[in-house]
Amino acid sequence: DSGRPFFLYLALAHMHVPLGVPPPPPASGRGIYGAALSEMDALVGQIKQVADSHGKGNTLLWFAGDNGPWAQKCELAGRLGPFVGAWQRQRGGSSAKQTTWEGGHRVPALAYWPGRIPAKRTSCALLSTLDIFPTLVALAGAALPPNRRFDGLDVSPVLFGWSDVGHKVLLHPNSGAAGKDGEIETLRLAQYKAFYTTGGAMACDGSIGPAEHHQPPLIFNLDRDIQEQEPLDLASREYQAVLPAISRAYARALEDIATDNVSVADYSKDPAATPCCNAQHVACRCQAPGSHAAALDRCTERRATWLCL
Repeated sequence: DSGRPFFLYLALAHMHVPLGVPPPPPASGRGIYGAALSEMDALVGQIKQVADSHGKGNTLLWFAGDNGPWAQKCELAGRLGPFVGAWQRQRGGSSAKQTTWEGGHRVPALAYWPGRIPAKRTSCALLSTLDIFPTLVALAGAALPPNRRFDGLDVSPVLFGWSDVGHKVLLHPNSGAAGKDGEIETLRLAQYKAFYTTGGAMACDGSIGPAEHHQPPLIFNLDRDIQEQEPLDLASREYQAVLPAISRAYARALEDIATDNVSVADYSKDPAATPCCNAQHVACRCQAPGSHAAALDRCTERRATWLCL
């Protein structure tokens, strides 16, 4: 209402699994999961309606998922579509959430900004949710801090339809299915995907695919094998041609991580981060309503509303 610029980050938890169970829409035929999906769609629609009512074209709406279906939840997990990770499924476990298979981390994304983003356009550019931050910073006319490196790119040229060039290299950290959590053992280079470690998360039937290490890596060409069914033959000309480029990209990525800034802060001993119970502290008030401390609490809240969100 003030007309000032604003930023809203809304993390909807609907589609890990349906946490609440709204009534299914009439004749939807999609059960509980479909009902929760419809509810999420309606919530996003309300946000879009409000944004449009305050001046259509003034607000960028950017929607993205954060991981694929949680397969162990069976019918409450959603579906993989074509991203089935067939190579892994033949060996057990799920190739969805918690894995680095396409079904685990390839997610839908929609961007809406009338007058700036062309309608009904799709792009094959390789993007990441890590791009959201640097893109918004650039659109706001600000600059990223110069003393560190960022994995994300300003992808506004892709959003605005000026380019279809995104990342050439993307890193996919282990996410719980195999290998040490957070380690980089899967890498995307253009249309090629290299796995140094594979594994399946828990599937609906309770099975888990064993971790397997690959040296040299398994390499899939996603342009013609989106199901990740058949890795390239190690002896093939295509494999031998792309392996050196993948190896160089992988080595550079690991070196970049190792040489970037590493925090030396130990927040476990920082008084500002220690759990506390202080009626006059803006970040850790925990007094019972009606007490004298609670009255102090409200006084503090009036003085520092902006910290109490």
